Amino acid sequence: MRGMFDWNDLRVFLLLARERTLAATARSLRVNQSTVGRRLGALERAAGTRLFERTPQGYVLTPAARAVLETIEQIERDAIAVERHLLGQDARVAGRVRLATSESLAKWFIVPHLPALRRAHPELIVELVAGNAPADLARREADVSLRMKKPEQPQLRARRLGVASWAIYAAETYLAGRRRPSLREHYAGQDVVSFAAELGGTVGARWVQTHADRARVAFTTNSMTTYAEAVAAGVGIGAIPCVYGDREPRLKRLLPAVIGHHDLWLVVHPDVRDSARVRAVLAFLTSLVEDHAAWLSGQSERRHGRVRLTKARVET
Repeated sequence: MRGMFDWNDLRVFLLLARERTLAATARSLRVNQSTVGRRLGALERAAGTRLFERTPQGYVLTPAARAVLETIEQIERDAIAVERHLLGQDARVAGRVRLATSESLAKWFIVPHLPALRRAHPELIVELVAGNAPADLARREADVSLRMKKPEQPQLRARRLGVASWAIYAAETYLAGRRRPSLREHYAGQDVVSFAAELGGTVGARWVQTHADRARVAFTTNSMTTYAEAVAAGVGIGAIPCVYGDREPRLKRLLPAVIGHHDLWLVVHPDVRDSARVRAVLAFLTSLVEDHAAWLSGQSERRHGRVRLTKARVET
């Protein structure tokens, strides 16, 4: 045969060879007879030879067609095998899911609980993309995202899961031998850990700028996890998400109340939301946030909970 072949035309060839009539072939393909005739004509033109003879018994393969019948049937078997494999992979919780989130949520909240997801779905691979800038799901930089801002792209599917609160902390080693820090005095005479510009939109950065403006800046960083470690090491007072501060034994919360929060949004690209492996990750993140809501919101210091895996709920 010569020329380029369309798989749909090859399907017509195989079905006509089996059914022997245009009408029966059209019914099998759920198209009209003229479509079957048109595709057969296209295939014969590409092949450069006649493939069927019309007889009283119906359409019969020519010698040229019989010579390639087995090859085309093997193509059909291979195509079916690929289709079944892909469908099977999608129906099973197996394969790779790209999850995007912030550096802090990744390290302090998600990664410590991944063993539970691994035990439930051992064939699932989570590829975690951590960073301050949100991944662009519309460009498929990730399949799923847990972020602190609702996406603006209308085609993405999002659900608000809860909040991540912040509070003011200092290390016991920092506080030892010092005058107690005073909010009323805007922490005059105290050392404070500050935020670089790219973290300027966080609750913590706004609080430091407004309420610790009389303190001495001892350290500045663009990394949230480095920031928290600096406060825990005793470099100075800092504003930290409760998800870290309330479970870090080196830290003491200076004010009982939280200073603010960010919403937590679960976001998924619509092209992949029905995949079994993506649904498993959505369910994991939903359960994780719901089961640890008190911890995330700063209402339950140093309490540990267990993760339950449930079906995810995502806005459509």
